[in-house]
Amino acid sequence: MTPFDLPKRDAVSANENTMPGDAANGAANDLRSYLQRSAALRSRALAETARRSEPHASALSNGRIGPAFKSLNSLLDHLRACLSADAPRVVLVVAARPEIDASRDAIRIARAQATECRLGVLVDLHHGTIAVSDQLGIPRAPGFAELASGRAGFGDIVHIDEETPLQIIPRGHRAVTIGTKRDGERLARILDALVQVYDAVVLHAGRETALMHQSHLAGRLRAVIAVLASGEGKTADQVLAELAALNCPVLSLEQSVERRWFSRRSA
Repeated sequence: MTPFDLPKRDAVSANENTMPGDAANGAANDLRSYLQRSAALRSRALAETARRSEPHASALSNGRIGPAFKSLNSLLDHLRACLSADAPRVVLVVAARPEIDASRDAIRIARAQATECRLGVLVDLHHGTIAVSDQLGIPRAPGFAELASGRAGFGDIVHIDEETPLQIIPRGHRAVTIGTKRDGERLARILDALVQVYDAVVLHAGRETALMHQSHLAGRLRAVIAVLASGEGKTADQVLAELAALNCPVLSLEQSVERRWFSRRSA
């Protein structure tokens, strides 16, 4: 079996549950094995960047709504200084509304984290008109959806960023939904395997996707970064309160009118 090649299936839904339990367990082990070999090879080729050594401020408590930022650089500084070093390695970047394009923010956050660690990955879970792959010039599929459904191997879906050591997993053709308990267990195993090997994991998703996968993301996140339109007021408060259910610090990044206009023009 090649790395993370799950049983192939013909003409089935991406979320149809036909994988035997033993195969699901083996898939997670194959993913860990592939990632460990990949990490070992890349760590020899890439010089290690020393982690920042400044003392950490007191960590934000679970589920607490943190400050709002207008500058991505300020937000990154806050992530480094004010969140516990012992927290999970996963950051979730969420577009608060469907018309907000958070893909560029997710890419910049993932690139920044990748330059500060040995191995980082950006995983696109967003489904709609916006995709990380479009910004980076890589195929949308096969991607995470095909990986989760067993129609692609891990080696088929990983891309390397041209500018940094960051690895990218595109979203795939369709959304990953949780139809059965086994679907959820498989998704949880994939996320856990990624965390075990990568030093930094950045997930990009829409608000609906984040809330749909709440039970599998809660407890696995270092922070949620909600990308909002500037001046949203009560709407922003509602979004942040919903995301606080993910049981981790919730930060917000405000997009100016000019940035949203640029995103639409570039789409």
